[in-house]
Amino acid sequence: MKSLISISKFLKDACNFLDYKEHQQLVKDVQLVCQQLVYPNLRIAVLAPFNFGKSTLINALLGKEIMPVKMVRTTGTVIIIKYGKTLTTTIVLKSGEVIKSSDTEILKEFAVLNLKGQRREDVLSVEVFYPHPLLKSGVELLDLPGTNDREEQDTLVRDQLLQVDLVIQILNAKQPFTLGEQETLRQWLVDRGIKTVVFVLNWMNQLETEDDRREVYNEVRSITDAFKSDLPKSIKNLYRVDARPAFEAKQKRKILSVCKSGMTKFEATLYTIVLFQKQRIYITRLPRVLAIVTQVKQALQAKIQPIAVEVKTAEDRRNLEIERGKQREKLLREEFKGGVEALRNWLSLQTLARSYQSAAAQALENYQFSNWQNNELKLKVTSYINIIEKWVNQACNDFHKSQPSRLCISFPSQPNVSLPQRQDRNFGQWVGDIFNGGANLKKLDEEYETKKWQAYKNAAYNYLSNFSMNMLELLSQYEDRVKPLISFTIPSESSSIINKRNYLQSLNTSVQELQKIEMEGIKIYKYKFSYLLKIKVFLTFWKNWLLRICSI
Repeated sequence: MKSLISISKFLKDACNFLDYKEHQQLVKDVQLVCQQLVYPNLRIAVLAPFNFGKSTLINALLGKEIMPVKMVRTTGTVIIIKYGKTLTTTIVLKSGEVIKSSDTEILKEFAVLNLKGQRREDVLSVEVFYPHPLLKSGVELLDLPGTNDREEQDTLVRDQLLQVDLVIQILNAKQPFTLGEQETLRQWLVDRGIKTVVFVLNWMNQLETEDDRREVYNEVRSITDAFKSDLPKSIKNLYRVDARPAFEAKQKRKILSVCKSGMTKFEATLYTIVLFQKQRIYITRLPRVLAIVTQVKQALQAKIQPIAVEVKTAEDRRNLEIERGKQREKLLREEFKGGVEALRNWLSLQTLARSYQSAAAQALENYQFSNWQNNELKLKVTSYINIIEKWVNQACNDFHKSQPSRLCISFPSQPNVSLPQRQDRNFGQWVGDIFNGGANLKKLDEEYETKKWQAYKNAAYNYLSNFSMNMLELLSQYEDRVKPLISFTIPSESSSIINKRNYLQSLNTSVQELQKIEMEGIKIYKYKFSYLLKIKVFLTFWKNWLLRICSI
């Protein structure tokens, strides 16, 4: 389990993710629980509506009238009673002024509600120091304001309950466990993980008959038994204590009357609880820590949901855009490659020669080469180039790239033809042609025409060879220049989504840590008393009972 300090720090850090206005009370509860986690003393708070006998019960426990009880409106603020060698009351005002007194009469001025039922707003804290064995063992008693009167008082009490280790809830026997008290038990204690609770049934002495007292006790017990108090085994969570008679009997040192009031048994129980709870004070504080951890976790999870949806939607939209872009890139690259390959195949010397050598030679022979070059060769190469550039331009438009320079067409200069010399007839051939009808001349003419045609074809071949070589080089250069442009650039994420994803990751990390605290805390809290420990609790109780009798 994490240390108390690390749990406290982590809970506070987790609250930084919460909207303070929306979760003001939860943040406040975290601060209170964190303070209690590392507090060394064991605090016991007395809880009840106004005029249920809280202050009277405390006076009966201490054996001295310390708390104001003789006014219609009594405690208006939290009075913390600690151990001190002499009775001393210390009032700290918000101005920083400290007021001390050797008695508690000053409480009537600073800790009691005025006639309008209002408490003093200038009081920061009220503490009473008193030499009592229960307090000397490291226990602090808290006399809380009465509930069910003013919202301000209820808020103060509710906050203080998170900082106590044992709650003594006083019930009025004349009106036991009202619906309001049951709701308070559920909302203020059960739902907040405060399980160390002891119920005191006061005013039983004012019921007329024993049957009435038995009926009331059984009715209340049926409710308190359903509440699983986190107390040492063998210790009950319901006690009958007549606070006023107990206090008066203690003042007169009437042992039998004190026992009859139920105070002795209750005091012995209280001392026993304190002894064993101090040994496991951290474990007894765990339930309220876990309850707060669960609330914070749920608040963070509620915050995670819409952010996660927003980030997921943005990621899906971006991934779809990337997928479409890559598919488009693949298509354009394939079309571009196909156009380049078609032009490269057409530019091969073998293809050019087969397709255009004769036509080029004919054009040379007819002095129409320039026309042929423009009307045949240029048109054809331009058609191939247009197909290639179409896909390049489409890619630049789709991927927002600058248009490249066009693929140039490089035609070699018009070829010069070295015509063969015409061979004349010798004398014998000339004489022979007289008798053979000019056969020798005709043969020489045919040979000349063949050589001349071959000369034109050679010139056309050399031209096409140069054209092929130049254009293939230009095509390769163009291909190298254009390929990077047919590329889909993955769009960068918006800073807003990046920040939200990081924030979401921090939230999830925080929730995971809270879950670890929950799981580890639940394991530690599974605390079981052994049989021998039950016997020890039993013996300790009766030892404390005898000591309380002897101290009267």
